[in-house]
Amino acid sequence: MAGRPDLAVVVIGFQAPAALVAAVRSVLDQDVPLEIVVVNSGGGNAKALLADGGIDVRVIEVRERLFAGAARNRGIAATQAPFIAFLADDCLACPRWAEVRLLRHREGAAAVASAILNSHPRNLVACAAHLVTSMRRLPGLPAEKAQRYGASFERTLFDRYGTFDEQLISGEDTEFMARLPEALRPVWEPRVLTLHRNETSLFGLLADQYRRGRRYGAYLGSIEAGKPVRPFRKVFRDRRNIGKLVKEGLSGRDRTFARLSLPIVWMALFAKSLGASVGARHVGTPKGRQ
Repeated sequence: MAGRPDLAVVVIGFQAPAALVAAVRSVLDQDVPLEIVVVNSGGGNAKALLADGGIDVRVIEVRERLFAGAARNRGIAATQAPFIAFLADDCLACPRWAEVRLLRHREGAAAVASAILNSHPRNLVACAAHLVTSMRRLPGLPAEKAQRYGASFERTLFDRYGTFDEQLISGEDTEFMARLPEALRPVWEPRVLTLHRNETSLFGLLADQYRRGRRYGAYLGSIEAGKPVRPFRKVFRDRRNIGKLVKEGLSGRDRTFARLSLPIVWMALFAKSLGASVGARHVGTPKGRQ
């Protein structure tokens, strides 16, 4: 394919973690030409890190920490391709991740959502982390039960409906997609697979879910100011859905290990629920990585 790439990929890094190298390499390994930019904030030297790994791509370094919405917007402004996808530094783009996105966009989809794979499908803690974080993005789920995240977008959507909210500590994609008309919201495409690196230690999982809960609680508090958001109940009620989602969304040994991890899932959901309660009471103050 000659000429300018049709898909830009913005890889978002925080403090230039070592994992950023693999994330960028997974994008470079795609079978279609791509416009790639890395947006790293909060310190570190992403350019040098990638160069040490033999990778030469455009890097935008921002000394202060950016929330994900601000990092996304920097990448949007720095690219020109008609479609834009995003990848976090703790994720990998699986084979055909870019190719299938472009196929769906060229068929007319304004936005294309992706499914999530577990980095350690035979580790029970990682299985629990995967389910708590991505239970509604399992690749076997039907479209009516899937959450439409990990999306790529037509660039014109940002011209028409604005860019991401830069002040939200999390939920910037939810807030943006809520502005879109129903016909322009992401389509579910489970052939687009993103592998997420999950926690493999129990302490790490509980601490991570508590932090995620705080961010989610702060998000709920910010968008529903003055309303009784009941964050603990809103998060912990997910325990009633996980078994059904596992049955539909996974198969074979992946399903077996996911079911074995359910006791750990309850613990992780409880930790996330506690974090959400704290975050909702301290809107604007929760700390933690984007």
